[in-house]
Amino acid sequence: MQLTNQYSLPISIAVWLSTDGYDHNHDPFIISATTFNKPIRSIVLARQNKDLDKSGDISSMIPARIGTAIHESIENSWNNGSLYESLESLGYPKKIIDRIEVNPDPNNIPKDCIPVFMEVRGHKKLGEYTISGKFDFVIEGALEDFKSTGTYSYINGSNTDDYIRQGSIYRWLHQNIVTQNHMNIRFIFTDWSAAQSKSDKSYPQSRIVSKSYDLMSIPETEVMLKRKLNEISTLMPLAQKDLPECTPQELWQKPDIFKYYKNPAKRARSTKNFNTEGEAYQRLAQDGNVGVVVKVPGVVMRCKYCDVNEICHQAKLLVEHNLLTL
Repeated sequence: MQLTNQYSLPISIAVWLSTDGYDHNHDPFIISATTFNKPIRSIVLARQNKDLDKSGDISSMIPARIGTAIHESIENSWNNGSLYESLESLGYPKKIIDRIEVNPDPNNIPKDCIPVFMEVRGHKKLGEYTISGKFDFVIEGALEDFKSTGTYSYINGSNTDDYIRQGSIYRWLHQNIVTQNHMNIRFIFTDWSAAQSKSDKSYPQSRIVSKSYDLMSIPETEVMLKRKLNEISTLMPLAQKDLPECTPQELWQKPDIFKYYKNPAKRARSTKNFNTEGEAYQRLAQDGNVGVVVKVPGVVMRCKYCDVNEICHQAKLLVEHNLLTL
């Protein structure tokens, strides 16, 4: 991958951002659990163009590297030799602390042990493909995933289906470790505002918030995987023009906004914004039809994080229509 440094970030930071420590596997018949959260168009295009010479600016790596750093720090806190002292300082009794065992043999867990598993990768064959997945954390059979993210996705629940799908695949892969039928997402917010938390009760009240999600059953998960794999195999021989386009939901497209200007000559700032065209024109009528309503189409966000946005015809069209900035 060819990288640029358009903001002239110092070498100390540039090296960190350009270092990818993820354990990639380039076998075309191995598909990771996270891949299934991508739109089918993105999955197929990436597999059709696996030798694509990618480029990008190191600034785009910042969210991923921060996420990796958080994951590694959490894992290290459980493995650095000071676990007993940490748990003791948190008030856990000795009889509980002594029962905790990190990454024991999942097929031979001692009686009365409180098992904690971290960063365990599993593989399972399904037809001609092998599904691979490495979870973040499991304690007493309950799956946890750490998400460093903005508050928007938490408030709007825009990634709920992705969380459930990915967690369900982890349980399908690690049935001797993930034994509970729910998972917990630990949201670590990157844009949290203490001031907003005090003024808006619908806003996360802490910088770290947890939420529980029910997982799909093991049979449901396998049916979903088989359906997705069959779809990939069917679409692989097709030309890009024949691939299904990503839907607005898959594109994380924001809703349209209807801006009302009471004085059409002054458009530095709208009089009021509306979520629907009807509401905007109702206000226009109330004001004697002297103003103007301007529709601002919702912009697309997901393409910015897609591995094949440089060659995707749909992404290029979105750019041409000012719905996407790459």
